[in-house]
Amino acid sequence: MVLIAALLIIGAYNFMKIFFSPLDSAAGSYFQNSSSWDGKMPLSLVYLEVSDITVKSPQTLDLSLISFNPTQGLFTIVAIPSSYQRLKELYGLGEINTSEGGVGIVAQEVQKLLGVPVDGYIVVDSKGLTELGDLFPKVSGVRDALVLSNIFKLPQVWEIKQSSAKTSLDIPGILRIVWYLLHVRSDKIDHLILSPEFLDDPDGLDRKLSPYFKDDYLAIEHLKIQVLNGSSKSGLASAAARIVRNIGGEVIRVDNFERQDLVKGYLLMDSGSYTASRLARIFGVSDSRPPREGAEARANITLVLGSENSWGID
Repeated sequence: MVLIAALLIIGAYNFMKIFFSPLDSAAGSYFQNSSSWDGKMPLSLVYLEVSDITVKSPQTLDLSLISFNPTQGLFTIVAIPSSYQRLKELYGLGEINTSEGGVGIVAQEVQKLLGVPVDGYIVVDSKGLTELGDLFPKVSGVRDALVLSNIFKLPQVWEIKQSSAKTSLDIPGILRIVWYLLHVRSDKIDHLILSPEFLDDPDGLDRKLSPYFKDDYLAIEHLKIQVLNGSSKSGLASAAARIVRNIGGEVIRVDNFERQDLVKGYLLMDSGSYTASRLARIFGVSDSRPPREGAEARANITLVLGSENSWGID
């Protein structure tokens, strides 16, 4: 009995580790600050279809950003032409040459290109998509998938995931996405297709995307935000401020910090808020300090960025 109890405890522990851990962590440090989706803050996932996930340098066949925005009840797919600049080759090059992995490099480029946060990823290859299509031939949406006969196919789905797909999401996060999609209204679903010409116009792109990525909870708080660059990377504060504005933040000042040798950034603020939590999640800033006198006192929140908080915005 003691042995059986020990085995049950070990089994339960391993199950909980799987249940609350990302199903893949191949993107190096880029997503190290991501955690399971809480179903409240907006979530954006880069979606990649690649030729073959098992080879060292696969080709990118399809690229999108999938956005879940509970603050507005929106579900948006932003299709990005993989032929634009080097996007088609980035995943394969990243798998070969960088510690961030292919999906980390692509996520950085997408965040910099679109000026919106990227929180995680889904990568699937052509073989996996074909197998899923054969497994669920009559499924056209989440509601079609969640029928009893399809639930029994979960072991086959897991096998396909193991060989042909990877994601930064953990199981609770996946379940919250499924729940969200079951309840999102049809008039709140949009599919945007971006042309290369549109991608060359950052101002027009911001006007197009910001309504879909606006965080209503953050906008309601209406806190004044400063963004300061505490690293040696030029343009970091401006790139970060673009992201903050595109999600509905009120940026009142963009400048260099008094130091340019910071590795880890931090927030300066009087007290916690939803806005502070959102900024911390997007930029990987975990530390907060009391505000100081002088320029930093002009804002409710000052975001100070170090070199470790610059992924995808430098």
